[in-house]
Amino acid sequence: MKINRKQGYMIAGGIAIAAIAIAAGVHVHYSGRWYPGSRIDQVDVSGMTYEESIDKIEDQVNSYELTIKGRNNGTMKISGKDIGLTLVGEDEIRKVYEKQHESSVLSSLFGREDDDADQLISYSKDKIADAVAKADMVTGKNGYKITEPKNATIVYSPEKKYGVLKKEAEGNKLDQDKLVQAIAGSVEELDTEMDLTDSKAFPGVYQEPSLRENDDKLKEMQKTYNQYLLHWIQWKLGDGVTETLTPDTLKDCITVDTKNKTVKISQSKVEDWIEAFCLKYKTQGIARNFKTHDGRTIQVSGGDYGWRLDYDKIVNQVMAELKKAPDEKAAEAYMENPTNASAKALKISLKPVYSHEGYRMDFDNLQNDWDTKNYSEVDLSAQQVFIYKDGKQVFSCKCITGKDEPDRITRTGVYDVKEKKLTKTLVGEDYEVPTKYWTRIMWTGTGYHYSSRNDWNRWSTTYYKTAGSHGCVNLTLSDAESVYNLTKIGDPVFIHY
Repeated sequence: MKINRKQGYMIAGGIAIAAIAIAAGVHVHYSGRWYPGSRIDQVDVSGMTYEESIDKIEDQVNSYELTIKGRNNGTMKISGKDIGLTLVGEDEIRKVYEKQHESSVLSSLFGREDDDADQLISYSKDKIADAVAKADMVTGKNGYKITEPKNATIVYSPEKKYGVLKKEAEGNKLDQDKLVQAIAGSVEELDTEMDLTDSKAFPGVYQEPSLRENDDKLKEMQKTYNQYLLHWIQWKLGDGVTETLTPDTLKDCITVDTKNKTVKISQSKVEDWIEAFCLKYKTQGIARNFKTHDGRTIQVSGGDYGWRLDYDKIVNQVMAELKKAPDEKAAEAYMENPTNASAKALKISLKPVYSHEGYRMDFDNLQNDWDTKNYSEVDLSAQQVFIYKDGKQVFSCKCITGKDEPDRITRTGVYDVKEKKLTKTLVGEDYEVPTKYWTRIMWTGTGYHYSSRNDWNRWSTTYYKTAGSHGCVNLTLSDAESVYNLTKIGDPVFIHY
C-alpha cells in the first residue's frame, strides 16, 4: 500500500509579511493533522487528525465492497467480510504520519512523495479464490453463458472460392488463478471497482486464443491450405464423360489444426471420394440381362467380368498431384478473379487407370459392357456348354461341373477367358492332374479343360451333384479342343443355373 502526499496549493505573490503570517497559520493548523493531499490508498485523509484518519480507514475497510465487471455483462461482488478484510497496519500508518511531520507542511506543498507502508490490511487469498470459484462468471450459472476462446483459423469461402482467414474469438472464460491475483491487487489498494474488459489493466485474466488473425504462422498455414485446395484433377473417361476432383470436394479433405498450427490433407477423405468415383463406373459383378440358349431372359450377377478402375493407382495419382503446389501465377490469378475461366489454368488431366476392362463402356447402360456376339455359356442345370460366334450358336456339348459342396461348386456369374494353354497340370490339396486344352475362366483355378475321367457314359444333368469336379468345367477331349479353338482371351463366360 502507498501513502501519498501531493502539492495542495502554492504561495504566489503578496507581501512577505502576509506570506509569513499565512505560512505560520498553515503550519499551526496542520501540526496535528495529515498534510494536504495525503491519501492512504483510496482513502483521502488530507487535513484529518491521526485518530480521524484511522476511524475513516476502519470504516472504509469494514464497509469495503469490490464490484467486478466482466465480458458479456458479467458481474460479481466481493465484500471485505467475505474475505476477512481487516486493518492491521495502524502502527505503520503512525510511523508514516510522524515521518510526515518531521518536515514543514510548506515543504510538502511543493512536489509529491510516495511512502510505502506494508501490511496495512489483512485478507484471505484463499477466501478470494473460494469466491471466484463460486461466481457466475466462472461457473456459468444463473444464465451466464461461458464461451471458450477460439483461435483464428482458415475456412473455405463459398463467395471467394478459396481459403480465407477467420478472426479469433476472445470468449469469456476466466483464468481463475490470474483473476484471484488481480482481485488481491485491487483489494490491497482498496479499489472498489474492477473492469476486466480492460485488457491493458488486467492482462491475461481471460483465457486467450493461442493463434490470432495477424500471426505470421497463420498466414503460412493459409498458403498451405490453398496449395492443397486449388486443384482441379480431371479424368476423361470417353464419350465426353469426365469426372473432376474440385476444391468443393477438397475443402472437406483439408484439416486445419490451430492448436498444433498445422494444415494437412486427409488422405482417407480423399480416398472416400476416389472410392465413390471408382464404384460409379465399376461393372464387375453387376446384374446383366442375358438370353439363354433356350430363349429365357435371366439376370446373371457376380463374377469378375467388366470394368474396374484401379483404386490404388488412382489414389497414388491424386496424392502425388495434391502434394505439388499449383502454378503460383495461375493460383494468384484465380484468387483475384475466381471464375471458371481462371480455374482452367489450374486443371490437371489424368488418364483413367483400369485394373480390368470390358468390351465397351456404355455410360447410358453399364450392363451393356460385353461382346453380345462372341461369348460362351455354361448352363449348370443342363450341364451343357454353348459357344456363340458372330451372334450365332456354333457349338454345344455336355460337361461335368463342380460337385455340390461349398468348396467345390462351380460359381455362377459373368467372367472372361483369362488364359489358354494346350497343356497344364492342375494342382489342389488332394490332387495333381495333367490336362489338355486349358481355358481359364477364374483366377481361383476354374476353367474349361479336358478330363480323362472314365465315367462320361454315366453323365446326366444331376451327375455333378455327387461326382462333380473341384469346380472346373470338365469336357471330353474333342469338346475341350473345340472350346479352346472357338474362344479367345477376353470373351465373356456366363455361368448360370
